[in-house]
Amino acid sequence: MSLCIVANWKLNGSREFNYQWLLDFSKSFNGEDFSSVGIAPAYLYIDHLKSIIADRDIKIGAQNIDLEETGARTGEISASMIKDLGCEFSIIGHSERRILFHETNQIISQKLIQANNNSVIPILCIGESAEENQSNNTFNVLEQQIIEAFENANELSSLIIAYEPVWAIGSGKTPNPEEINSVHEMIKDVVQSRFPKIGLESVLYGGSVNFKNASSLFEQKNVDGALIGGASLDGREFALIANVFNELRV
Repeated sequence: MSLCIVANWKLNGSREFNYQWLLDFSKSFNGEDFSSVGIAPAYLYIDHLKSIIADRDIKIGAQNIDLEETGARTGEISASMIKDLGCEFSIIGHSERRILFHETNQIISQKLIQANNNSVIPILCIGESAEENQSNNTFNVLEQQIIEAFENANELSSLIIAYEPVWAIGSGKTPNPEEINSVHEMIKDVVQSRFPKIGLESVLYGGSVNFKNASSLFEQKNVDGALIGGASLDGREFALIANVFNELRV
């Protein structure tokens, strides 16, 4: 099973948080197969989190990587470094990175190459603004993001895309599930038709995903899972979301 339910903890966490989260998650998770579950903690806690998940097959990844392998880039973390810590994936191009740190599609393209070169699965985030959504420009915006991101990274052995409408992240608002399904179908069509040498594994949805709306999302044919922010900080709720996914998809 490919990675389908991914927690993005963002700028949150501590050693104590890790222990409590895992305890809460373990109490509420119904299954025995953890292979669809991934967690992206802050860099500092990657090693600690790996040490306490023991024999659970939970995938650990990073929230970001640098576009270079080595060099005079104070404070940055390379794909080879997270691979050395046992990470299996990295989130790339999250809207917060695009907005707060001014990451362009060209920078994101270089990060995709670095991930691929180090056998790290990239989770590429794409999404439109509220204005772009209201003007019915979602498909054009997403297609442009995809084309520019893959301009120099058109041969990737493995890729996950996360559709995260910028206006839905942390807002409590989500598009209609049927609309999300249509967007995901378009994303798959664009990648598979224009970039046949990219191994697209799945398309996840992200943006105010929680236990209450999980079922309506996972019932959609083209929604392969979720990239979860705020709700993932609660180990119990994250487990309940994973349970819903397993009940509907496994």
